[in-house]
Amino acid sequence: MKKKQIKNKKELLQILKKVPYEDEDHKKRIICSLIGHSNICDICFGYRSCGRCGETLGDNLCSIDPGRENSVIIGHNCKICRANYKKCSWKDKYLVPNPFSKKIKKEG
Repeated sequence: MKKKQIKNKKELLQILKKVPYEDEDHKKRIICSLIGHSNICDICFGYRSCGRCGETLGDNLCSIDPGRENSVIIGHNCKICRANYKKCSWKDKYLVPNPFSKKIKKEG
């Protein structure tokens, strides 16, 4: 059986109304399971993680980082990240901070 593709934010919100979640972090993990991880990512010590839910997506330590060439790194303001951001869809941007904002609060 083929998984139904969620076409827009409205469809996603209708599905989320029916799904119980514990808190905002749990909600973000559910969203990533429904529409996929965001291409807007965070990097810490060589590990790249989803900007929405925080799950590790790859690392640069052993050059095992599928999808790195399409990602936007939060806090970067380089040409590659700007070009990749233009390719991002609503699925990448939903509940993810603006990666180019000066007011992004880093944890740690």
